[in-house]
Order: sequence, then structure tokens, then C-alpha cells
Amino acid sequence: MTRIGSLLALIAVLAGCSQRQPIQQPATPPAAAMPSATAEASGTTIAGGAETAITTASSAAPVAEPMADGLINLAHLNLLSEEAQIDGQPVLITHIYSEAPRYTWVDASGEGIAALDDVARAVIVYLDFYAETGNARALERARAGLNFTLRLQADDGEFYNFVLDRSGTINRDGGTSYKSLGWWAYRGLWALARGYAVFKDVDPEYAAQLQAAYLQTEQALAARIDNAGTKTTVHGFEVPASIPDGAADATGVAVLALAEYQATAPNPETEQLLTTLADGLRDYQLGSPGEYPWGMHPHTLAAPGFWHAWGSHQSQALARAGEILKRDDYITSARREIDNFFAWQLATERVQEFGALPFRQGQQAYGTNSIVQAAINVYRATGDPRYAAIGGLHASWFMGNNMARTAMYDPTTGRGYDGIDRELAVNLNAGAESTIEALMALQAVMAVPEAAKYLEYKPAEQLSWRVLEAEDGREIAGKPIYGRRGWTGEARISGDRFYELTDDDAVELDFAIEQPGDYLLFASHMRRAGSAASLTVQATRATATITIDGQPDEWDAAPVVAVDTPQQILRGTQSWRGPETDSFQLRLLWDEQKLYLLADVRDPSHEQTGRGPGVGSGDTLWIYLDPEGRGGRIGAKLTLAQTPGGPEVWDWKAGFPLPNAELAWAENEGGYTYEAALTWESLRARGVADGQTMRVEVGRGFGGNSFMDLSGRDPDSAANLVPLALIDTNNEVAQPAATATTSQDPTSVALGIQLDSGERWVLPQAVSPDRDYLWLDPVTPAPIRLETGAHTLRLSYAGSDPARSAIVDGFLLQPAVATKRLTGPDGQQITLSYDMRQGALSWTE
Repeated sequence: MTRIGSLLALIAVLAGCSQRQPIQQPATPPAAAMPSATAEASGTTIAGGAETAITTASSAAPVAEPMADGLINLAHLNLLSEEAQIDGQPVLITHIYSEAPRYTWVDASGEGIAALDDVARAVIVYLDFYAETGNARALERARAGLNFTLRLQADDGEFYNFVLDRSGTINRDGGTSYKSLGWWAYRGLWALARGYAVFKDVDPEYAAQLQAAYLQTEQALAARIDNAGTKTTVHGFEVPASIPDGAADATGVAVLALAEYQATAPNPETEQLLTTLADGLRDYQLGSPGEYPWGMHPHTLAAPGFWHAWGSHQSQALARAGEILKRDDYITSARREIDNFFAWQLATERVQEFGALPFRQGQQAYGTNSIVQAAINVYRATGDPRYAAIGGLHASWFMGNNMARTAMYDPTTGRGYDGIDRELAVNLNAGAESTIEALMALQAVMAVPEAAKYLEYKPAEQLSWRVLEAEDGREIAGKPIYGRRGWTGEARISGDRFYELTDDDAVELDFAIEQPGDYLLFASHMRRAGSAASLTVQATRATATITIDGQPDEWDAAPVVAVDTPQQILRGTQSWRGPETDSFQLRLLWDEQKLYLLADVRDPSHEQTGRGPGVGSGDTLWIYLDPEGRGGRIGAKLTLAQTPGGPEVWDWKAGFPLPNAELAWAENEGGYTYEAALTWESLRARGVADGQTMRVEVGRGFGGNSFMDLSGRDPDSAANLVPLALIDTNNEVAQPAATATTSQDPTSVALGIQLDSGERWVLPQAVSPDRDYLWLDPVTPAPIRLETGAHTLRLSYAGSDPARSAIVDGFLLQPAVATKRLTGPDGQQITLSYDMRQGALSWTE
């Protein structure tokens, strides 16, 4: 079969592409558990308090080398970037963390001392500094960084991420450093393209080396794209299937790399690949003025309503590709996001995440830079000075136009600070990523005088949005369910709390208005699919010794559950070749010591070249287990894989092979079989007994950005796992059905919303064609007038089906026209206005 770009590998990549990024990902099973948004360093120094660092600072006493040009000061980046000699070549080792107040190196415990993620971006900063100033030392440092990049490239064009020591020992098996073609590889490709553009005139022999390495990775990427122009459907939205691994954000970096190479060395092969990927980014854009998600480019195909600031390269890349290829449609797509979703943030306030309610905490330089670069690239492509101004105003975040009212870049030291957790709470550490991303943004802005003049504007007053959390309400009728859940697998429930309402339930939510006017009210709620058939997977007690040999000899008594229907496909329906070619059958047995598994896979060609955390891009069986059975926490997340080194069970929670696991793999006609014995102790299960119910999910990819499992739902959310009953005898097992396949009345499930004893609005929820998902919908088609004072929202169940329930997360209360007034360094004032219904940003100076 074709190489699987399983998003599970992507999420591990997301975790490793920048250790400071929230691993939201989302969004892509199999994925790492979703943490809360965090600042860059693992040990942080926050205004008002300090946390203990969990990593060890280097014993070296580095000294910052001066290198500055006005506002652009590379001294701190120089301090973080140690120059070493490896195999006779100068190599740049950019240390990852730097903690206040001393700001010396702090290396990443267990990962390594430097990552391609950071070094590749440092290369671009040094190259831009050289281009602007002619500084020879900046060029030397760029070369050393490119040497690091070359060292991390594998023979097949993929990349590792970390080195473990100053001798350049590559971390080949780390959870954030396995060989892959994703985030860090795309950053390496970008650095190679930029390096080639500069060195072809400075040192042609070295440039040829960079070009050869670049082409090796470009060709590896091209070989993975076998579905150009194809579409798939998620929640009724038609989305492009050709985005590698379904990761639109990471693909943005690949597009930037391809565009830079095409600008330097135009050729039909690069143009074709660039066009394919840029077409995918262009087509994966949803919403319009007043309609969520307001023209944003979502980050992964599996989560069409989720966005995070870090890594939001899509518009930046589209504008650059549009400039190089003379494609107005790419530039128009970038403008649409800048003029709507980004403009909304500019006129209100920056967010770190959105989906389905905005989340401000954890803002980082990385997220800001991506937005700044998008606007500046559109300015460069169009010459429209409006986008230069927009880029400069977004970049003013670094100088204090942010919710902490604090500068996030210090031009006297060159430090970029690690993040803003909340008002007046700034992470004063200054790690590599934050410093590099701040420099990138400011280099782009300072090169454009029309943008630079807006850098020093600070917020004066604003009329912005607010979130009304459903859980802050009071129960006034019935017995509403007060639910607890955070990441759903494709969105985040705000505050990790929600209300579930059935017939006769009611909750009242009070809020106050300080400024009267017209407001738009949006509800974050669960769009529901048809009633799903109940699925309980049964594991029968093993009555004889199970020999782990890949043969089904002892499995006759075990019930069979088939994963072979379109309803069980989480994503990638367009790539599914039918049950004879892409399916599997699962059987489970148990005793007091072990869980036994047999999976018979239909797949005519097994492909697996990875090991450890690198198996996700090949044929792999994923297992998720919640031993407590409450749907609150995944206790074990495993992969079963036949690797070049033999059978391997990898524990994604612990980051190493599962202890005491037995696995056998055997080929058979039309496929292969996994047989495993896993100890309950290693699965973090205690007191296993007959009649106990746990939760489980088992799934696999089947080509491209695809995944199918028992339920057809995202397994990285524990609430999505299906019940697993441990029994003594074999009862009839219900066959799985992820969602109903028949049409339904949209108001069979609905949320009732009443404002101040006035009209009751009904928000239909039974509108999903595939599975339940969180979304943001307008409560009314027109703005509502709110006067100063107290108001109340009464929430109730309004569905016609009394056996079902409505789930509500919260509300976004947004002025119909948001305004923000900014004051410049000499007292000049700008008033920004954003009309949510028209999608129009205007300002007066």
C-alpha cells in the first residue's frame, strides 16, 4: 500500500516540531494527549512567581556576540547559538531554552542540546541579517546552521531533529527526533532553499551541496503526493485530500520552502509540487463574515473548526507562492483570512486558539510572527500599503500592544520573551524559538517603512468580545448534567466544562453589559449526528494458554468485531479501497494478568520502515485504553508494528517500548496478522476482574491522510472510546456503527435560548452528517440590542426527540462592530473598527 501519512505521526511531530507549542492536535489521531496551551520553556519564570526548571542549565558561561542593526539585535540569538566543530566543519548548536534572570543556556532534558526546528529558523534570521547589512559573521553563522541541517538529513531526504551532544550524535529514536518528513524536515527544506539562494553567488560549490540536499527532500515529498486534486468530506465540508498528513499548518512551511527555491531556480517539477500543495491550502478555508470560522485556514483536515496561532503559516505561504507563481487566487485566499479572521483579532485582541470559543492564554511570538508575515507577504505581492500597515500593527504585539501591556521583545538585549499567560503574567524566559520568531517578524516589518511606523502603537481602549461560560450558570429546573471534558479530538471545550440538557432541564446564565449597543451572540455547542448504534466490545476470558505466534489457533471462542464500513472511517474516505483491501477484524481475550489481542488486517502490501515513535508513517495498529472506563483519561496509547528490527510495541505515554509485551506478526493471503499479549500492569490497569468495563479503541491508517477504527471517532479523546466488557462467556456482540446513515430532523435535538424573558430562540443541533462535533453558530441572524446592566440567558432543551440531549459549551458575545483605539509614540491615535457582518476593517488616524 502507499505510505501512510498518519496524523498520529503528525501529532508526535507537532509535539517535537517545537517543544514549546501546544500539541493541539488536534486534531489528528493518533495524536499525543492534548495539553493546555503553554509558554515556551518547561521551566518558566512568570511575573509574580516562578516555577522550578525541570531541565539542567549548561555549565558553560556563554557570552553574547554583538550583532545589531537598529531594532534588530542578534546578541541573544548569538548567545544561544554555540559554534562547534564536528568532523572538521563549523556547526551551529542553537540551545533551546534560556531562563530568567541569568539567561544562560538550558538544554532540553532527554531530547538533546539542539534541534533542527530552531537551527533552521536561526539560519533564516542570519541570512536576512546578512542580506540587509552585509555582515560577514552573520553569513558564517548561517553556514554553520546549514551544516547542522545537512547533518540531520537522512539518506532518503527525511530528517531527524535533535543532536544529543557537541559531537553531533543524532537522536534517532526520540519522541521528537525520529526520521520523518514533517515539521522539522520542512523547516530544514526552507533553510536549504534560502541558503542556496544566497550561497549560489557567494560560494557556488557550497551552494551546489545545498541544492543537492534540497532536491533530495523535495523529491521525497513529491513521492508522497499521489492524490493531487482529490477531495474528501468532513462534517459536510468538502476539503482537499492532497495536504500531506492532513497538516495544513506544516504544509505551509513546505510551500514556503518550495516557493523560495522556485524563485531562485525556476523549474517545472518544483512548480508542479508547489502548485499541488498551494492549491490544497487555498481550498482549505472555511467561513465568511458572520459565519464561523470567518475565513480562517484550519490547521488539520480532521478539525475544520480549530485554529491555533503557532504554526499558522498558510496565508504567509499562499501570499509568497502567489507572488512567485503569479497566482492571484493564492493571494486572494491569503487576503481573505487577513481581512476577516486576522482583522477581527487586530480590532479586538489576539487569541492563542480558536475552536469553538476563543482562548487568549499562552500567546507566543511564534503565533504573532505567522500573522505578521502573512500581511507583509501580501503587501510585497500586491504593493497595497494597507497590508503593510496591518502587518506593522500586528507586530506591535512585540512592543506592548497585547493583553499584558508588556513588551515581548527587548531591543537592548535581543531577547524575545516566551509568552503571555494572562493579563500582567508574562513568561520572562527567552528561549530560542521565541527569540527567533520575534526577530523574524521585526526583520520583515523593519524592511518596510510603511509597516515599521506602526510598531510603537499601544492600546488605549477597546470594545471587544467576551466569553460566557455555560458552567457559570445556575441550575433552575430538572437535573442538568454538569459535564467535564477538555479536548474532544478536534476542538477544545472552553473551561473543560459544559452542560448537557434533556427534557425539563434548564440553566440560567447571568451577565452584565457595561456599554450599550448592538451585539452578536454565538453559541458553542455540539452539533449532533443521528443516534449511533450501541457498540460494546467484549473480551472473553482465556481458558487455555495463548501462544503468541501470529496464528489464530486458540482464538475460536473470542468474539469478532469488524472494522470494515465507511461509517468507521475517521478521515480519508476518498482513499478507501473497500473492505477486501482496507479493513481489519479484531478479537480480544483476557485473564487476570494480561490482555490478549488478535487483529487480522486486509492489506495487500505491508510497509513499515520506522521504529519507536517513527512507526506512525507506516503500517501500524493503534491501541487506546481507558482502564477506568469513565471516558475521562486515556491510560495507555500503544502502537503494534512489524519494524525492520522485528515486532515492536511502543508506549506513547512513556516514550519507550512497553515492558513485558509480546507481539508476533505473520503474513497471510491478502494481508497480515498482529497477535499480542500485554500485561495489565503495563497498561496501568489494576484489580482486573470479570464483569469490569473499560474503554478501548483500535484503529489503523490505510493510505494518505486516513484513519479508521471501531467507532469512527477520534481516539485521542477518551470520551470517544467504546466500552470494553470483560466477560467469562461469549455473548453476541453488537456490530459497530459510528453514526446513523439516514437523514434526520435538524430540530430533533436542539438548544433553547431565551434572553431576559423575551423570545425563545431554537438552535438546531441534529445537523451533522457524520459524527458529533463542537461548533460555533449564531443564535440569531441579526444583532441584538443590549442595554447597560444585568441580563440573563435561559438555556433549555428544545428538541423534538425527548430521548436525546443538547450539549452547550458557552457563548461568544461580540459587538456587531468591534472597536479599538491605539496611541502612538508621539500621541497620534488610530481607531480600528471591525464590522463582523460585513467583514470590513477600517481605521481612522
